[in-house]
Amino acid sequence: MRDIVRPAVVLFVIAAVAAALLGFVNAITTEPIAVAEAEAKATNMQAVLDCSDWGEEQTVTDSIITDYTPGLDEGGNTVGYAFSVTTTGYSSGLKLMVGIDMDGVITGVSIVDCSNETPGLGANAAQPYFYEQFTGKSGELTVIKSGTAGDSDIQALTGATITSTAVTEAVNTVSNYFNDNNLKGGA
Repeated sequence: MRDIVRPAVVLFVIAAVAAALLGFVNAITTEPIAVAEAEAKATNMQAVLDCSDWGEEQTVTDSIITDYTPGLDEGGNTVGYAFSVTTTGYSSGLKLMVGIDMDGVITGVSIVDCSNETPGLGANAAQPYFYEQFTGKSGELTVIKSGTAGDSDIQALTGATITSTAVTEAVNTVSNYFNDNNLKGGA
């Protein structure tokens, strides 16, 4: 019996020390990680919508949109919204920030995280030549694989139609949410 108890006690002590150390490291890193995430979000919001200040963030449930924040001018009037979106491209975890003005025109798209997309293909969604196509467009957008993109077209990334379509559908979801929830009036 002693042959079993001693190794079990040693193993328990090792596990308890490891758990305590893990908890200590987590307590130390939680706040800096939260601050870094908030700063990154603010940077992405400013990249997609030019405004002087931000209103109160609104959480969205039952959608690929996780939240949105009104952008305000110096007088406190809403000039548009910055939407956080998490969707699935080739893989899950494709995160974007989409800006839309009060006329329903896309003011910018920022690819926040596409690290799960295929390197050299879907990961190219983070390149300006792709996401800048959305700026200035409105209405229902479609993805084209070849030819010249028209007013409502987005040129797909070569070899990454799934990612291109996912980003475009996410932007369409933001436009539809904006219209369906009467945000045009600055709600």
